[in-house]
Amino acid sequence: MGESRHSADVIVIGAGLAGLVAAIHAVRQGARVRLIANGWGQQIVSPGWISVLDSAEGNTLAAVQGFAAAHPDHPYALAGGEALVNALALLQEIAAEIGEPFAPPRPDGCNLRLPTMLGGTQTPLLAPLGIANGDLTDVHGPVLIVGFDGWRDFYPEMVAGNLSRQGIAARAVSVSLASGRPGWDEWPADLARRLDDPAVCTAILRQVQPHVRDAVKVGFPAVLGMERHADALREFEAALGCPVFEIPVLPPSPAGTRLSNGLRRWLLRQRARVQIGHPVVRAVVEGGRCVGVEVGALGHTNPFYADVFILATGGLYNGGLQSDETGRLWEPIFGFPVSGPPGEGRTGWYRERLLVAEGHPIHRESGLRVNAQMQPVDDQGVPLLENVFAAGHLLAGFNPLTDGCAEGVALATGYRAACAALAVQA
Repeated sequence: MGESRHSADVIVIGAGLAGLVAAIHAVRQGARVRLIANGWGQQIVSPGWISVLDSAEGNTLAAVQGFAAAHPDHPYALAGGEALVNALALLQEIAAEIGEPFAPPRPDGCNLRLPTMLGGTQTPLLAPLGIANGDLTDVHGPVLIVGFDGWRDFYPEMVAGNLSRQGIAARAVSVSLASGRPGWDEWPADLARRLDDPAVCTAILRQVQPHVRDAVKVGFPAVLGMERHADALREFEAALGCPVFEIPVLPPSPAGTRLSNGLRRWLLRQRARVQIGHPVVRAVVEGGRCVGVEVGALGHTNPFYADVFILATGGLYNGGLQSDETGRLWEPIFGFPVSGPPGEGRTGWYRERLLVAEGHPIHRESGLRVNAQMQPVDDQGVPLLENVFAAGHLLAGFNPLTDGCAEGVALATGYRAACAALAVQA
């Protein structure tokens, strides 16, 4: 990734992975960046891993190339393979710098096989080190699953039982939090902060050690610390004498929260402006260009001006796209046209059954249409505003719920949008 310097003012709207990687790349290229978001993005509710193409067999990035060639309207095809590769490398580099490293990809380039909190398995390409330690691809020996007495969000017996049914030798144990509270209704992030206390970790380890025996790995719910997670992971492995891994739990995701906190601090250290909790309510457009955005404040709006704008506000479930009972779809900040399923009203939005492998039309066919520069376009492919770019889950052409590429699309399109935005100002 060559480093060139830009003096552009860039406003990124949205703090999901697409917005974060766009902001990071723009900062790295010398731009002055302001990131504005109503709240944190999907990484707060996702497991913390990076799904690029969950269905890939063999080398995942090679499979993405074939997939993009077969689906020319997919965001992967529009962003290009280089954007995905560079975005993955950028994320890994910055994550290591902030102390939240991802494990290196598998040498063969294949997806990981990671356990879920129900005892199933998922196949992302990358994961934070603690979660990636749970890769079940080549496990030769039993796995110990540890839970906490009285906490309703994680049941180690269920995890171990379902893994055993898949041919993975697993057993379970529950231990006390030794903290004076049962923790029945505790949020995962709050529990993770309690495990920032070395004394709490020591008490847990003393209870787990007699149960390790011949286990080749020990899995815990993903609450092994918030601010001192890396230290806690090392301490657990040293005390138990084998690899220790985390299993994702119900949101809010501690792994995603750690990453978001670290990336926000990184941006602030680079003198970027980060405003979380401030909704962008409208764009200011003059002469075919966006010149600024108005941001909600107490009883009024504040204007912010820039040279280029990157829209990464998410899809229907994030507020980046909106709908009503008539079947109307709209993008609320710029008023860009939104594609949707054919048919009157909402009659074509859903299939007859709730759970279908291919998902529902509303999730795949709704979104902004963009060109290869990530500029929103009209029906004839003409850019709507020359200095506005879009990325992430508000794009049409894929289903972030079923395609197994949600994080990959966010990274690739966010990176590509930043490249294209800076090229406009070169």
